[in-house]
Amino acid sequence: MNRLSNPELTIFRKPTSVVQTPEDQAIAPVRIGIGAIARHHSSFVQLYYAIEARRTSAMPLVIQFISPTTGTGASTVASGYARVAADDCAQPVLYIDCNASIAKQKRGQTELQSPTLFDALRRGLPLTDAITPARDAKNLLWARLGPGDRPLLTLGGDRLQSMLDMLRANYPVIVLDTPPADAPESAAVSRYCDGSVLVVAAGRTKQWDIENAKALLERLGGQTVGVVLNREQSVLPRWLGRH
Repeated sequence: MNRLSNPELTIFRKPTSVVQTPEDQAIAPVRIGIGAIARHHSSFVQLYYAIEARRTSAMPLVIQFISPTTGTGASTVASGYARVAADDCAQPVLYIDCNASIAKQKRGQTELQSPTLFDALRRGLPLTDAITPARDAKNLLWARLGPGDRPLLTLGGDRLQSMLDMLRANYPVIVLDTPPADAPESAAVSRYCDGSVLVVAAGRTKQWDIENAKALLERLGGQTVGVVLNREQSVLPRWLGRH
């Protein structure tokens, strides 16, 4: 696995925001400014091509988007990346929501919005039964991982690995939008991915939270390929290079 080279892709607004690591001494990381990311498509384009530049294989890519804590906008970043990937890929890109299932109330009964991948696996159905076209997007498909508050825990590591192996046969890019790293099962997902992107909130996420999350992912067998500084409202995206 691990089809992304150099785990030190760093995405940030300006040099003072860089999360430095020992590997930075030997490698010049790709640096991207992310400003008002939810409203600027170019930010997602930069993110997509920065990750593409690190690919070491044309094999299907599984990429995880995860945050150290809640409230960083990781789902927004994950979906923005997935939409740009879908525009660039000949085959459909798959976005998997690994967060708690959202139920809706109808006539006093709780109904889940759609079948999940876990449901399809459990019933022996094709995984495509749980996959639908994403709203207002071309070439992008969407699925929920499983039911309940902790779908990753419900599915388990072995079934997740088996499921991803099956999905790789049909999708060039698989985006996993997972809960924050303080959920152990969410951090453990990193070992089944080719890389994990940490999404942090400008002026809110603490440095030690970022460092602890990165260390946890790597301790569990994952590879952190970058940090996205999200929700910075004052600066437009721009490329920054090492001088």
